Amino acid sequence: MAAVSLTVSGALLFVAIYAALALFMPVARGGEVGVCVPNGTNYRQALALFRKGGVINTEMPLVLLARWKGFGRHVKPGLYKIPKDASPLDVFERIRQGMAESAKLRVPEGFTIDDIAARVEKLGLVTHEKFLRIARDPASPRRFGIDAPSLEGFLFPDTYTVPVCSEPDDIIGLMVSRFKTVAGGEIGRLASRAGLSMLQAMTLASIVEKEARVDSERSVIAGVYMNRIRKSMRLEADPTINYGMKPSGSPIMKSDIRRPTPYNTYVIFGLPPGPIANPGMASIRAALSPAGTEYLYFMAKGDGTHQFSKNYRDHLKAVKRYGN
Repeated sequence: MAAVSLTVSGALLFVAIYAALALFMPVARGGEVGVCVPNGTNYRQALALFRKGGVINTEMPLVLLARWKGFGRHVKPGLYKIPKDASPLDVFERIRQGMAESAKLRVPEGFTIDDIAARVEKLGLVTHEKFLRIARDPASPRRFGIDAPSLEGFLFPDTYTVPVCSEPDDIIGLMVSRFKTVAGGEIGRLASRAGLSMLQAMTLASIVEKEARVDSERSVIAGVYMNRIRKSMRLEADPTINYGMKPSGSPIMKSDIRRPTPYNTYVIFGLPPGPIANPGMASIRAALSPAGTEYLYFMAKGDGTHQFSKNYRDHLKAVKRYGN
């Protein structure tokens, strides 16, 4: 009996030593390892990534430790930078505390998809080309639950905390989800009252966003465009001229004005086929509740405000006064 007890004690001692070595002994010395954990990765999948990255030698002790600690299945996505001399127990704590690197992605009102792609690349999240490939894929709107020809207009302007190592789908999904949460319901309730579909409302809002500089003029600008639509006049909105042809903010040349594109409202009648930028809520609300006005024209004064006119004669006077 004593021999059996001795054998059991020896086995327990062996297990204890193994557990100590497995949890407290570093795998390597010096340097640092970066391990990317994608969105939606569970704990066991994360451990496999850490083992592949040379951070741990085996997964089972950390699986058992997680069960003992009551740690959940989901792991915070992002880049985990682990010192090579970190013990597996240190690795576990980093995973449990979600010590993954993230970046602040600020998307201002009026940014285009191309602008967002450039900022995403600058933050080191995803290359400009890779982001655009997904964002401009004709199949993407449906995948993200958007009934539109493009995701332009539906990547809501906001500041996002984005895990490093995110995929384009993850970043786009954050922005589309934010759009649905903040704007989707309001647009659904008010668009029909304005006589617009959701796509038309977002298209008008995007033009207002690119034209307006002061909040007090947004609904007036929307009212001008709605008046022109009702009178079967071309919108002649300058921001639509170069959309899809030149980088955002490029100067408009005389040759650009009559360039036949689906978005150039100096050529087409009515609204373009989709938004030309991603508008904020102020412009969306202006498009949904345009001001009741008789204005048909407006001219930038150069100070951020506009001179509004009811007829072409007065508009020409404004052009003469404020034009370059």
